[in-house]
Amino acid sequence: MRRFILIFLIVILCTFPAFAQENYCKDKEPWKEWDKLVQKYPHNMDIQMLHAVRIGFCKKIEDSTITFEVASDAFNHLHETVYKKDMAVKVREVLDEARDSV
Repeated sequence: MRRFILIFLIVILCTFPAFAQENYCKDKEPWKEWDKLVQKYPHNMDIQMLHAVRIGFCKKIEDSTITFEVASDAFNHLHETVYKKDMAVKVREVLDEARDSV
């Protein structure tokens, strides 16, 4: 499960600049993917948080209280932070396993 989440986060992070060209809030396919992901992993707070932030930013864009560019940059920054945190956890797990096997 953690590998799937990591792969998902990597894919999203790598493809996010492509979304910066057009407003992803209006694209139904990514919403379907997010909905499936939050239902499949209801206890993963990183996924839940990113989903909630995405919803909030899209609402703010719709209300014209924030520009898409600002929301996109902020979401991208948050997503990168979550990704780095997850990678740090993975590194610690590998190091712990290596230390335990010695």
